[in-house]
Amino acid sequence: MAFFTLEAAQAQLSPGGNFGPWIWQLKLRAELVSAEEVRIRLPYSDHIARPGGVMVGQAMMALADTIMVLAICEKLQRFATLATISLTTNFIRAAVQQDVVGVARAVRVGRTTAFGEVDFYVDGSPDPIAQSLSTFAVLPDGVGAFNRADQR
Repeated sequence: MAFFTLEAAQAQLSPGGNFGPWIWQLKLRAELVSAEEVRIRLPYSDHIARPGGVMVGQAMMALADTIMVLAICEKLQRFATLATISLTTNFIRAAVQQDVVGVARAVRVGRTTAFGEVDFYVDGSPDPIAQSLSTFAVLPDGVGAFNRADQR
């Protein structure tokens, strides 16, 4: 049984959800949540495009990080505090004035570490335009604050 309903996943991506305002501003739309994958749409907008209508990589990487949190929580069947250890994205071709759809898979989820991948597509095309590989720390329940370098 799925941990997230589609509506619950969308609520996490919307104002009032667990992600920050910069994520809410992307207007991400949950399209599929299952044990195997999570699919989220990043709608095209001029505010996340370079001249010529090319979607910026920063927005796609924010999608990758966000969608992996949902995929890992779905695999764990609970809300977990996660911290990104690494996120590597390879861009294959540009998305020009098109929505981008991210498809995330939690490849391995352990007690303290999770690994995942996200494939990106432009709406309606089966050919990937980018791929992200990520590693997350799965923190103990109740841990939400980090020791910041500027606080001694």
